[in-house]
Amino acid sequence: LRNVRQMRCIIAIGRPLGEVIKMRIESSTLNCKAKEYLAFYDRLILIRKCEKMAGSEVTSRTNVLLVRQGRLGSGNGVLLTYNESVTAPEHKQLYCDIQLFGPFGIIENPTKSSSSGSQTCRVFINAPPSRRIKIQALSMFNATSTHSTYVLIRDVDTLKTTMFKGHQLFLWISSGSRAEVEFHGEYQQIKGTFQAEYSFANS
Repeated sequence: LRNVRQMRCIIAIGRPLGEVIKMRIESSTLNCKAKEYLAFYDRLILIRKCEKMAGSEVTSRTNVLLVRQGRLGSGNGVLLTYNESVTAPEHKQLYCDIQLFGPFGIIENPTKSSSSGSQTCRVFINAPPSRRIKIQALSMFNATSTHSTYVLIRDVDTLKTTMFKGHQLFLWISSGSRAEVEFHGEYQQIKGTFQAEYSFANS
């Protein structure tokens, strides 16, 4: 992130579910007195740094890590490297989760095995940092109990969650580049009872 024109820039690194990302800061010329900074964040952590960064390391808690650099002076920046990812400790708890990185595609509800216990099934969608995510429902399950069978869509950047019940189709648009779709009730038992198209849109 050295010699970039933008004063604030974001990069995203994604790996398959069950892996984490190890990032090392090789060097930094950021001016801490001018409140320049480097921030790391994923679904579970937010770390902001500036002082004594060279040689320090950050390991994500999930399979996607976003890095944001804020600077004021031209030419300032950091040099980063990231190593081969390692298996996340919670890998065995993933069960039916699915990760989507492509610019468009179909979301279909995954189903869980009998050994999954109370774990819900989720679909994670990550777009480039400058894009938003559109989800257009194509079909929804007309469940016998709408109280326990529903879809939750979480806008990760704002932590806002929207619930969808019944068979009414919907269009949902994120405010940022990350979304989680979580399935409950009968959606976890019968595959294909929820289908939607997703695509990336300009912010």
